[in-house]
Amino acid sequence: MADKSGRSKRQRLEDSAAQLFWSKGFAATSIADLARQADVPIGNVYYYFKSKTEMAEAVAEMFVQGSQAVLEDIEARFPTAFGNSHALARKRIEAFFDMLEKSHMSRAKAGCPIARSISDFAGVAPKAARKASEALTMLTAFLGRELMRAGHPNGMVAAQQSIALWQGAIVLAHGTSDPQILMRLCAEQREVLLRAVHHDIN
Repeated sequence: MADKSGRSKRQRLEDSAAQLFWSKGFAATSIADLARQADVPIGNVYYYFKSKTEMAEAVAEMFVQGSQAVLEDIEARFPTAFGNSHALARKRIEAFFDMLEKSHMSRAKAGCPIARSISDFAGVAPKAARKASEALTMLTAFLGRELMRAGHPNGMVAAQQSIALWQGAIVLAHGTSDPQILMRLCAEQREVLLRAVHHDIN
């Protein structure tokens, strides 16, 4: 049965699990918490998910699908017919960092939901942890590919460094309650990468 927004009970449970696992942590989130947040009778929860582990797997899949969706959106906005490959790659790199920027405030406030899930799920739901890690792998691969397309001499390594810096900046911004750290470091990284390829964009 769907709510006013059109979400089914299963969707509400998945959304609630993603939010609560992020804000409270996997271990600290109870089935009662999930039922209450999703506005689903607690007796119905096990109809949709046999365990919290299954919920963790569903949340991890959400991260992968969400990452894929935003990357596909960037590709759709800047298709291969956009222009020469260097110009196309630059636009996609800029859009990639624009996408990261939109999440700065929420991540500075609560940390990275993907990274937290990988850490929280690792010991109790390793399959979910591996699946969640695919989201970071996808982001890294996309950025690396576009950097190489733009002519970066070591695009994949640069992408790995960028994602590592982004994650580290999230930890620092969250730990110090200072979102400006995340904003500044990501803005600087964007400029570093674009300067590295600007000579090939004509």
